[in-house]
Amino acid sequence: MPGQQRWSPATRSVRALAALVLGAGLLFAPLAAPPPVSGVGPLPECRFDDIPTFPRDYDSGPTTLVDHLLTLGKEYAPPDLVPAGNAGIAGGGSVRRIAIDDLRAMADAAAENGTPLSNISSHRSYRQQRKLFNIYVETYGYDKATKFSARPGHSEHQLGLTFDFVAPGDPGLTSNWEVTPTGGWMAKNAWKFGWVMSFPKGKTDVTCFNYEPWHYRYVGRDVAAGIHESGLTTREYLWEHFTQIDPATGEPIPSSSVTPPEPVSPGASPEASPIAVPPTAAAVSGGPGGSPSATSPPASGVGTWFGVDPPIVVVLLLALACIGLVAWRGLLGGSRRP
Repeated sequence: MPGQQRWSPATRSVRALAALVLGAGLLFAPLAAPPPVSGVGPLPECRFDDIPTFPRDYDSGPTTLVDHLLTLGKEYAPPDLVPAGNAGIAGGGSVRRIAIDDLRAMADAAAENGTPLSNISSHRSYRQQRKLFNIYVETYGYDKATKFSARPGHSEHQLGLTFDFVAPGDPGLTSNWEVTPTGGWMAKNAWKFGWVMSFPKGKTDVTCFNYEPWHYRYVGRDVAAGIHESGLTTREYLWEHFTQIDPATGEPIPSSSVTPPEPVSPGASPEASPIAVPPTAAAVSGGPGGSPSATSPPASGVGTWFGVDPPIVVVLLLALACIGLVAWRGLLGGSRRP
């Protein structure tokens, strides 16, 4: 047609190859995307199992999910416990060092408000939780005990980041603590310091435990703000944003964002040693006494060619072919000139 730009055969070949390279890049880009880093599917129902939670390295402690389904295992023992009294909290007990500054800030703010804090229970080891749970089972029966007490390995107290708070002088835990001056202040302000109520009122079908207005766990200020703003329970929020486990298979979802486990310090006891490698399956069976098997997490479904992802190799080869054709056309055209 008049006025239509005419391209030489060499130019048309180069343009076609360039389009092929671009199309290949767009086609294979989804295959090179990183895998998801959140829970698979909807929040699991409140069923009993012993699937090793993931991640559960000590750096991930503030966002590690434990419930009826997911367990820390009997070997999980935080290596950095310090006295809770260091933060001005009465009642004894211990807490992980990573939470001590925010705990102190919250205790100071509560005291300034005229509602100082004490605690009735803080960190509990696997053995301590087993002993306590067995007492509750003997007293109330298994079904009732599991409504307010976690099986050993399934308690947030084992994380070393959880307190059952009371006001100084309180004789014990009461279900109306949230309407008291101290409990009311905590319900309104604790999240500002990184602490959230794990089992709020009216959420038993989601949290799997009865309402406990005294039970708070540390998740860090940013995560606590996210939980507060979302209106979700701690279990819902951690499952959606941090937990990397398939509840159907019990296998972790591979992710490069998982923090490597902490090294075992020389002379550390077996109970205090970190879990070195996350599990790939729910190897625990037969109730709460088992221990998880530790193997490497599954690799990504996309293999590599010479250490490089196949899509990248394909694009590079096409690009080299395009450059070679251009060079060949140029040499051929130059040789035909007089």
